Amino acid sequence: MKMGIADQIKDKVKQTPSGVQVGDIMARGEADLGFQQVSELIHVKGIDYVGPLPAEIQVVTVFSAGLHTGAANPAAAKALVDNLMRPEAAAVIRWQGMEPG
Repeated sequence: MKMGIADQIKDKVKQTPSGVQVGDIMARGEADLGFQQVSELIHVKGIDYVGPLPAEIQVVTVFSAGLHTGAANPAAAKALVDNLMRPEAAAVIRWQGMEPG
């Protein structure tokens, strides 16, 4: 990171194992502060989501869709992606803690 605090916090940082949700660790009282995708934190009971990291240190995850050339029903897959891209889907996407593309 570029904040210059790595040495000061290295003994206090706990990285969760793969597949373990940061929000669950916090909800059990095993951590006071956690960082994870907004969509993984906002619906966890027992924690308060306080906001995103500052833009200068924020890492944005971009989700993309692809269609296998041998898909059994490519029209249905395309319809799903098309629906996710509709303006009406934006509110639901934001409610889930993500930003529509």
